Amino acid sequence: MRRRGLNVGTVMDPGIAEFERMAAQHWQGLDQEWLGGWLLRAAGGFTGRANSVLPGGDPERPAGQAVDEVVAWYAARGLEPLIAIHGRPGDPPGPLETLLAGRGWIKRSGPAVVMTADIAAIAALPRRAEVSFAGEPDEQWLALYRFGGSPLPAVAVDVLMSAPVQAFASVRRDGHTIATGRLSVAGGWAGITAVEVHPDWRRGGLATSVTASLAARASGLGIERVFLQVEEGNTAARALYTRCGFTPQHHYHYRLAPPAAG
Repeated sequence: MRRRGLNVGTVMDPGIAEFERMAAQHWQGLDQEWLGGWLLRAAGGFTGRANSVLPGGDPERPAGQAVDEVVAWYAARGLEPLIAIHGRPGDPPGPLETLLAGRGWIKRSGPAVVMTADIAAIAALPRRAEVSFAGEPDEQWLALYRFGGSPLPAVAVDVLMSAPVQAFASVRRDGHTIATGRLSVAGGWAGITAVEVHPDWRRGGLATSVTASLAARASGLGIERVFLQVEEGNTAARALYTRCGFTPQHHYHYRLAPPAAG
């Protein structure tokens, strides 16, 4: 009989775990490895989702040993160890988070909410702009995706192209891209990410137009449900998606290993 140690097989609600395994197909690490039921992901440090552990099942070894192996795996790739913790509002800390907190793992800022909707309702939203699609992001799309921030790392395009199916939406004015969005399809769901609007063009319905167009494209592929992830502190985006018809399903945050752990 295998040693289970801490009961890590129940660290995530089974429904959430199934959903997150599906969602992991939409935004993948470029280097992935299973540790029992934990998915280890790395992509040069570009985004938390592509560079964190998804502890969706039993790691098939004591929890402390599993965490030690996680630390070693990320250290070998020159990355900070990061573990995603998923749950519902009001849930008490589970055994894995309790273990990590006891070892000094830091709760990283920027917790996020996972929101879902029926795709037909989103696709039916009114649109105020013409949205074009491409099979991969061009330079203007990439520039707006991180507008005003640091240049995207070389691995960014590979992560953006990591789903089984994806499409990239753009709204253009006078030859310039002023709004973007990404659609991914995997596991019977559509995912919406990277919805950005140039600051000079905000509050004009472009984000809604992009979201509706992405949903309509997925509906044409026979998809019935759509999800997205938004930081809890991004109140404007959360309000937008609520108005569009999305509702919260669960939330997540990350625990980051202390420097001594690496």
